[in-house]
Amino acid sequence: MKKIILTALACVTILLSGCASIISGTNQTLTFNSNVEGVNVYVDGALIGKTPVSVSFKKNKAQTVMFKKKGYETVIRSITKKFDPVALLDIFWDLSTTDFITGAVYEYEPNSIYVEMPIKE
Repeated sequence: MKKIILTALACVTILLSGCASIISGTNQTLTFNSNVEGVNVYVDGALIGKTPVSVSFKKNKAQTVMFKKKGYETVIRSITKKFDPVALLDIFWDLSTTDFITGAVYEYEPNSIYVEMPIKE
């Protein structure tokens, strides 16, 4: 009886975890930099640090990044995502539901965002 329960528990665990979640993870590290050091970097309105900075994000969360420093114009960029082909393996696993829920079906592209900060006139 104990073997049946352990086997059933193992099967449920496997079925509830997606391929992209396992292989690529649900987080991704993004790097932000500019031609000027010490620029404040905001992701979705929250300050995450000063350039250069690298931070890990949930793959389905980050949308925009803003670079801001006194004496320079503010620069805003969209953080783009693309479909992670590893998620195709998940179709055989659990019909891709886990990876869509966790956001692992996407990956940020590019991993690094660099901006030129224009001087305010």
